[in-house]
Amino acid sequence: MELRHLRYFIAVAKNLSFSEASRRLHVAQAAISQTVLDLEEDLGAKLLVRTRRSVELTAAGNAFLAEADAIVRRAEEAKMTAQRTSRGELGTLRIGFSPAATGPILSALIKPYRNQFPKVGVQVHDMDSEEQLKAFEEKRIDVGLSRPPPKDRAEEFGVELIYEDRLQLMLPVDHALAKKRVVNLKDVADEIFVEGYRGGAPSLYAEVTATCRRAGFLPKAAFELEMMNTVIFAVESGLGISLVPGCVSHMHHRKTVLRPIRPASRKLPICAIWRAGSHNPVIQSFLDVLRAAKPSIKKEMERRG
Repeated sequence: MELRHLRYFIAVAKNLSFSEASRRLHVAQAAISQTVLDLEEDLGAKLLVRTRRSVELTAAGNAFLAEADAIVRRAEEAKMTAQRTSRGELGTLRIGFSPAATGPILSALIKPYRNQFPKVGVQVHDMDSEEQLKAFEEKRIDVGLSRPPPKDRAEEFGVELIYEDRLQLMLPVDHALAKKRVVNLKDVADEIFVEGYRGGAPSLYAEVTATCRRAGFLPKAAFELEMMNTVIFAVESGLGISLVPGCVSHMHHRKTVLRPIRPASRKLPICAIWRAGSHNPVIQSFLDVLRAAKPSIKKEMERRG
């Protein structure tokens, strides 16, 4: 028994006419008649009573019609589900994101994605760069929004650059250098630094050290903290100053200021990453939305910086 058998039978049963079923299906009447006969033989039951003037359903035909109709309808639904899933319109997308680095851009991506793909379930998970790598290994996320993967693991991932950031100097609002538009980094060589990221974002920590080294000193780090909110609180409290990515401008408060530095740090790429070779269509649909949103994200982040 094939779906063709059911479709032909349904067309005849609902119209009680072989000729009308032929017209609607654009199939020769003789082919429809033979297919229905084959179906009855396969079932071992008479479905239709045929005369020259009329076609009537038997009791078995009536019972079979309801079931056949449901099967064909479910087959069409299954076809549509498969097609929509293959286009990334159905499924679940799990995103790992670093609030400090990608918090400002998350809503710029999630909102249009949800508008365009409302049937995809979206889950977001607060994770630093190292936690995201582990989550990929454990298949707990599909896309990560953070720093690029380490060079020794670069081949494992696809990478889409979103924008490039730079380090800025965070100072208490009453600091002697707070009124400068740009701070020469060597002017804070003797100050106490509050830093983080060594565990969660080692590449960022390395860039802080390298930037200070290019300015002629190594930072005197009195505190190494895990969370950006804690770093900001420490600077507010006068415990030290900090080199932070410019993207944290959305997090700092009136008690702190962010200032560009000289010499400037190297560029800090913010990326979307995913497992290379992944066949999950929702990843591609998300990347399509991301690529369309990149110009406005870059403009907004430059405005914030």
